[in-house]
Amino acid sequence: MHSVLTIYRLGVKELWSLIRDPIMLILIAYVCSISVYTKATALPESLHMAPIAIVDEDNSPLSSRIVTAFYPPQFATPDKISLHEVDPGLDAGHYTFVLNIPPDFQRNVLAATPLRFNSILMPHA
Repeated sequence: MHSVLTIYRLGVKELWSLIRDPIMLILIAYVCSISVYTKATALPESLHMAPIAIVDEDNSPLSSRIVTAFYPPQFATPDKISLHEVDPGLDAGHYTFVLNIPPDFQRNVLAATPLRFNSILMPHA
């Protein structure tokens, strides 16, 4: 019981010192209201028309189905590019995502062999 009373007294002491510090009160009010609202509304929580490119080295029905899975409004229509166009496209900012579907992808899926599926992201500052 003594420790609960001590904690209560320390809490009251801290509240009194907080009441005497108007700058700290303003800062706490800002951090708990305006700052939270600004962060919550500044960035969307989902993708919207993200530019994507696909390197389809397989050209199979399965890879075509994967390509059609990226549709608006989350993604822009995917551009089909070659492997040597990946780095210049990302560096120039034309694409945010590049998906590389390797050769014989469908055959490996049907044979249940281990798969290698590459996605390349462009980091934004």
